[in-house]
Amino acid sequence: MFKKVNSIFLVYYGSFNTKSGSNVHILELLGNLKKYSDVVLFAPGQKSVNRALSGVKYVPVIDNKYLVQPSYEFMLSFYLLYSCIKNRPDVLYLRQNSFPFFPIILCKVLKIPSVVEVNGLVLDELKVNNSKSFAYRIFSYLALRSEKLNYRYCNRIVSVTDKLRDELVSLYAVSEDKIFVINNGANTDLFKPLDREQVKAELGLERSKTYVCFVGHLAAWQGVEFLIYASPLILDKCPDVRFLVVGDGAMKNKLLEITSEVGLLDKFIFTGRVPYESVPLYINAADICVAPFIKGRNSKIGLSALKTYEYLACGKPIVASSIPGVKDLIELSGGGISVSPEDPEELAVAVIKLILNENARALMGEKGRKYVVENHSWNGVARKILDMCSEII
Repeated sequence: MFKKVNSIFLVYYGSFNTKSGSNVHILELLGNLKKYSDVVLFAPGQKSVNRALSGVKYVPVIDNKYLVQPSYEFMLSFYLLYSCIKNRPDVLYLRQNSFPFFPIILCKVLKIPSVVEVNGLVLDELKVNNSKSFAYRIFSYLALRSEKLNYRYCNRIVSVTDKLRDELVSLYAVSEDKIFVINNGANTDLFKPLDREQVKAELGLERSKTYVCFVGHLAAWQGVEFLIYASPLILDKCPDVRFLVVGDGAMKNKLLEITSEVGLLDKFIFTGRVPYESVPLYINAADICVAPFIKGRNSKIGLSALKTYEYLACGKPIVASSIPGVKDLIELSGGGISVSPEDPEELAVAVIKLILNENARALMGEKGRKYVVENHSWNGVARKILDMCSEII
């Protein structure tokens, strides 16, 4: 019989100043773990951060892009030490990013069970950024050392994909028994089917058009340009299609430029950043949702992308790149079609196939929603994490 996990410290190094999938992940985890345990989330407390979130202990930092993380690590050491002595947690749960050292060292000294959650590898980020700056080299060195230390001394590791687990075993000689694969999830209460025509009217979209939707941070690895390259082929067969690109990021101007080059700016709607609570409206306005990820680091460690779970939770069929993790989700759920990454023609064929077959779209949508509710709600993710934690306390 496992012990009940009464208290958890969550430690997060990301910034709530920005909108990101990692923020959604940690806040959904916080909210759902709190249904079962007392949870405190430690996070950087920049002056401009919205402090309305309950259960968050904001740690003072120097509000400078080069000094936020070092100052957070320094101040966190005092906050965590004091909190652990005053209200010792059953488990400390750390999301590995930036270069955390102190939380796991403290757990080792005080004999507090610890869990490290891994969503990607620093080595892969280095290959993508390829920056030569002195500051970035220092960051990279510290981040790599942090990974090695934390994976060695924590009690358990949560990997979001099977492929990432395999890389941890290969690169860091971590025992496979130490790693639990727990995929990401969706807020199935927020992301749910809504009346498409009503949502279109609310968003000011043309009711007579068919919409293909992408949601996410506009970064290079998302592959949105391949949707743009596929669009002339789609429009040739289905001229009433329009494309929704929901989100913002470093690639936005480049994507607008590519759309202009193919002469289809009038067929695309780039919404920019929208509130998290509004994302389900755009997904529900669509007939089909896409996730055209590139190969790159995605194929190596696999993906457990929030957008794919959220698309399915809204009852939408998806067309997504055949990347480990994403392909598995499509096959297990029956909620869409997987296509070769970076292949506009294959992407276009799959989208056209679904546009022309309303019954197939409806059936995939029903299957996808059912699968995510049963297997990938954030509440379900929290329960899996608690079951794992109960083994080590």
